[in-house]
Amino acid sequence: MKEEEEENGEKEDEVMKRRQIPSRLRKGFGFHFYFFFFLDDRSKGSSKMVAVQRTTIEAVSAVRPLKIISLICLFIAVGFSILSLCSTSWLKSGSFRTGLFQECTSSNDPNHAPPFVGAPEPGKCHKPSRNSGFLTAAAVLLLISLFLTALAALFNIVGLSKGDVRGKYRWYRLATMIAAFSVLLQLIALIMFPVAFYVKMNEYGNRRNWEVDWSYGIAWGATLFTLGASIMLICDKEHEEVYYKEKTIYNPPPELNER
Repeated sequence: MKEEEEENGEKEDEVMKRRQIPSRLRKGFGFHFYFFFFLDDRSKGSSKMVAVQRTTIEAVSAVRPLKIISLICLFIAVGFSILSLCSTSWLKSGSFRTGLFQECTSSNDPNHAPPFVGAPEPGKCHKPSRNSGFLTAAAVLLLISLFLTALAALFNIVGLSKGDVRGKYRWYRLATMIAAFSVLLQLIALIMFPVAFYVKMNEYGNRRNWEVDWSYGIAWGATLFTLGASIMLICDKEHEEVYYKEKTIYNPPPELNER
């Protein structure tokens, strides 16, 4: 009986040892789990209590009014140039008037006859019949200036549509140079026209009562608008196209918002 009791006691001790080992393991696991959970909880708490600061710098591209006004002036100059080139009212004398491509006689001429030799019949028009080299030269210069003015307006539009600041400046500079060269050609044509006509005036007979008509004034208007557009493009600096805006954002802790 004693032997059996001793064997049973040894078995019970082994069972108790087996039970103690996993219980210790479980206790150790529970301690480590609690420890890591506690650290994680503290880390979360600290992240909640710290306000996050974030600073952003934004580059804002601003379109200045002078660029828009210069574009409008270029469009007006193109319209005035087309109107002056297509008209026949650059010079007039009585019922006779001449343009760069045609000369006409008004239908209400009191004599009902051409005012001088080579002039068209009353109510009709034809190409200049006499030596008109200065007319051709003025027309060529004004046509080139018209093309350049339209090209400057196109480059201005491209510059306005560009998002890159360097690209904007490049297109604006091209528009400025082209507009300035267009003004130079217009000035040459408009100054040469009356001077050359004064030299050739004897070819139009004995008429001395010549005067410039409204088409010549419209051509000067186109020149002034183109000049104004080029001046505005020159005066508007490229570094004023961009503004830098700094903005700091603070994200407060949720605990403060709840309070």
